[in-house]
Amino acid sequence: MKKTKPVLILLMKILVSAGLLAFFFTRIHFERFLHTLAAADFSYVAIGLIVYLATQLLSSLRWAILARPLGFDTRYKDFSLYYLIGMFFNLFAPSTVGGDVTRVYYLARDGDKSPGKGWAVSTIPAAVSVFMDRAVGMAVLVWLGAAGLALFPYYAVPSAIRSLTFALSLALIAGGLLVPLLRRILPDDGHPIVVKLRLAMRAYRDHWGVLPQAILLSFVLHLVQAWIHLLMGKALQINVPFSFCIILYPLVGTFAALPVSLNGIGLREGGYLFLLGLIGINSEKGIAFGLLVFLIVAVDSLIGGALFLMKKSPKPADDALAKSI
Repeated sequence: MKKTKPVLILLMKILVSAGLLAFFFTRIHFERFLHTLAAADFSYVAIGLIVYLATQLLSSLRWAILARPLGFDTRYKDFSLYYLIGMFFNLFAPSTVGGDVTRVYYLARDGDKSPGKGWAVSTIPAAVSVFMDRAVGMAVLVWLGAAGLALFPYYAVPSAIRSLTFALSLALIAGGLLVPLLRRILPDDGHPIVVKLRLAMRAYRDHWGVLPQAILLSFVLHLVQAWIHLLMGKALQINVPFSFCIILYPLVGTFAALPVSLNGIGLREGGYLFLLGLIGINSEKGIAFGLLVFLIVAVDSLIGGALFLMKKSPKPADDALAKSI
């Protein structure tokens, strides 16, 4: 039963994604949709490809900043390599955590060269670094969306979405402020989650300065990625103001992160279709917009796949060590 459960969950996610896409495509005029894509200016898409790749390389810098307090002195070049490979598995593996597992594996295997320590010993701190990178990135994404809704209230975003975004952003702030209190209530057992939490609190208490650095870098990265959405509007000859992109990108990104579809497919397109409709953009252009954004992510993620294939396999000694642990 335990073996069949993941398969059933995967099948359900595939059905949700396929069902949503099928529904959306029945709501559009297919010929107009194809004409919209054919008329797109792909020079803007090419710029988006370059800029998005640059943001992912900078995201690997954020990961490196958060990994240093945990004892990793890995070169930035290696962090970038592992991050790009993780991008590939995040998109093309059955689960959105596939890339996270990949990053943990590579960092734990290659990142800690301390004498007398096997790579498996570094798995927990590597997992903490990836979790913190994900957590900071997602928290800042929600905060950016909340800031956009507060600064530009004239967009007709439903009040339920506004309230949920504000509540989530406040909950994340409150959660961050309450983290120091966890030390008093965490159990003393060796549960893996407890071990990771204690390790994170100890490491970042002594190196707290890395957190504002990672948060500031995340804001810059997310603003640039919001600007890429403005480019996709230009590619389709539609007016998507940057002020609205600051709302559009975080809300769609947060919505697509819900673990109910296959890597956000279907949810992402539905988010663009709905939110762009609020500023008068028709369904054909809304779906085309989401497809172009996905194309940028997919093409850049394929770079990680190529790097994965080119990356050298572990040395025989490493294989023997791994099998002995």
